[in-house]
Amino acid sequence: MGLYLSNISHAFGDNEVLDNVSADIPAGQILCLLGPSGCGKTTLLRIAAGLEYLQEGSVRIGDNIVAAGSTQTPAEHRGVGLMFQDFALFPHLNVRDNVAFGLTSLSEIEKNRRIQEVLAQVNMVEHARDFPHTLSGGQQQRVALARALAPKPAVMLLDEPFSGLDQNMRIQIREETLGILKASNVATMMVTHNPEEALFMADRMMVMGPNGKILQEGLPNEVYAEPAHAYVAKFFGQANSVTGVSKGGQIETPLGLVDVPDCEDGCNLEVVIRPAAIKLKIAGEKAKEIRADATGSEGVPIEIISARSLGRNTFVRFRIKGAGEGAEDFHCRHRGYFPEKPETEVRAHIRQKHVFIYHSDI
Repeated sequence: MGLYLSNISHAFGDNEVLDNVSADIPAGQILCLLGPSGCGKTTLLRIAAGLEYLQEGSVRIGDNIVAAGSTQTPAEHRGVGLMFQDFALFPHLNVRDNVAFGLTSLSEIEKNRRIQEVLAQVNMVEHARDFPHTLSGGQQQRVALARALAPKPAVMLLDEPFSGLDQNMRIQIREETLGILKASNVATMMVTHNPEEALFMADRMMVMGPNGKILQEGLPNEVYAEPAHAYVAKFFGQANSVTGVSKGGQIETPLGLVDVPDCEDGCNLEVVIRPAAIKLKIAGEKAKEIRADATGSEGVPIEIISARSLGRNTFVRFRIKGAGEGAEDFHCRHRGYFPEKPETEVRAHIRQKHVFIYHSDI
């Protein structure tokens, strides 16, 4: 079994939201579809579920074509489990009856056995008689997952399933959900705009751009470490971006020269500099954070605009010293504490490892 989407395009009037999208998700694999709000992620999920009429392409579950041309199998006949960000529990039904909702084809004995099994999977047996409004957000999420898994679907479709939870609960619940999905061996497509969530959950990842196209697909670590597109590089956390022209195998940026191997002189380039690429050094301190691959041993003198503690790191915004009014700002995350008003000069160094170069249309 598995979910196979082929050459899917979709438009709402003149607005094309999906452009020739394909994805193969075998049984037991989790594919995270990552992208900004409004890029077409949820539309693709709804097409796979049968909640949106397929316009172009095909949807196959296992060996069965469920959508192609005039074939449009209804959602309830696709063997798909659905889980939405608002959980969509029935408020007038208790936990047990919510889970039982899709088990209409089972005998009463089989139904009770299956309800007990999935509630045990999500650690909610003791809440079987409770109603949704009495449960915490995390507990409601567990019930929604149990209800979706109860009919033993071949495919699970999750739309921003953790977005309604607080940070600590989100970390706990997504870890539990990952274990349950893996144990169930279902093909899973999860939609999210949270890069950290996708990196944690995915076996494979697809990044969509705002134009409805897939910009990159691959293993999560590959997509993160080797972004094939400037948009992908900037999507994994706020990044710095500058443009320039290559000369002598390098490009000049406000933060120093960056190597651009295998590029002829005169190429218009975009340089994406992740916050991890920038290291700050206060004059007089040991340069323990400056690595051998830092460009320019002396660094570039900077002026600190703000420094806000994030606990283990400090988010620092700065500009190049003497750049003048209207000069662009840069930012980085400094490990540990960093003063907002250093008493001595601060210099910024950039490390080539976290710098990505792309051809630009400027």
